[in-house]
Amino acid sequence: MKKVEYIIVGQGVAGSCMAMKLLQEKKSFVMIDNHFHKASAIAAGIFNPVVLKRFSIVWNATKQIERLREVFGDFEQLLNKKYIYNFPVYRIFNDEQEKKTWLKKATTHPDLIDYLATNTEQLNDFSSINSQIGSGEVLHTGRVDLTNLLADFKNYLFENDLFIDETFDFNELKLKDNQTSYKNIETTKIIFAEGYNILNNPYFKNLPIIGVKGEVLKIKTEANLPEAVVKGKEFLMPLESNQYFVGATYDRDSVNYEITDEAKEYLVNGVKQFLNEEVEVVEQHASIRPTVIDRRPIIGAHPTYQQLICLNGMGTRGTMLAPVMVDELYQFLENNQPIDKETDITRFYDRF
Repeated sequence: MKKVEYIIVGQGVAGSCMAMKLLQEKKSFVMIDNHFHKASAIAAGIFNPVVLKRFSIVWNATKQIERLREVFGDFEQLLNKKYIYNFPVYRIFNDEQEKKTWLKKATTHPDLIDYLATNTEQLNDFSSINSQIGSGEVLHTGRVDLTNLLADFKNYLFENDLFIDETFDFNELKLKDNQTSYKNIETTKIIFAEGYNILNNPYFKNLPIIGVKGEVLKIKTEANLPEAVVKGKEFLMPLESNQYFVGATYDRDSVNYEITDEAKEYLVNGVKQFLNEEVEVVEQHASIRPTVIDRRPIIGAHPTYQQLICLNGMGTRGTMLAPVMVDELYQFLENNQPIDKETDITRFYDRF
């Protein structure tokens, strides 16, 4: 019987950040994942401290971005590759009132002063972009290349005998008072970081996880565009070789993994509202985000089986949330530190 301190189920951004934490703390573990659809693998990986619809600060934004840079910098060092790309986010204004509101918040709102620039003419030099009223620039932003990071980290774990490529079989899970085992592995705790698939987990299936389908595109265009994210009706993010990420849709009605012509048309039309050049759709993908009714992650132990741990509900901001949620969960597991009430699973114990 192989013995490890932890089993992690799910190698999305949250599970990967947990694995990195355990590596750094020299804790023994094994990762189990079947690489079925995961939202992290197709996510843009944008980190942005501002809610661009309302020009408001993201919850715990400064702490999240600081820790994001540290943790994903650790991935870069471990894997000897670049994953963090720094560039601004430009929000195209729809009318003069939005511009006025932006400038007021950029100069008077204490939480936003460091993040909202007052220059509203940054896109004027790019004739391919329709921004007649101007645009607001968000500072301290960029993206993490999650697609390559997750693939490279999987290879690292596999090469170091830390990865099992399979679907977790709950029939093989044995829970006893002082012993927890899965097949031929004995462990002290199992961390479930399954994303939307947690609804198929018999121990956590009653959590209020809401699946939101998102479809994204990779497009190609010869347009003259800045090295930045441009946000009009949709996000347009630079990749490589004149290719760009576009997305994502937000569908709570058709929660599946099928790509649709309707979503492609919706996204292309959204881009054409501010882009004056033709685009070619190169790829299209769909996945399901795990969101929560109160818009906060869910972390902590099962009320009956304390060795079963939930790490879930990162929603649309997993890149920013995962590093700090992992820190908080680790302190709870190893040092018995309390979890923030806003993210503690105990707020939903009445559902078990």
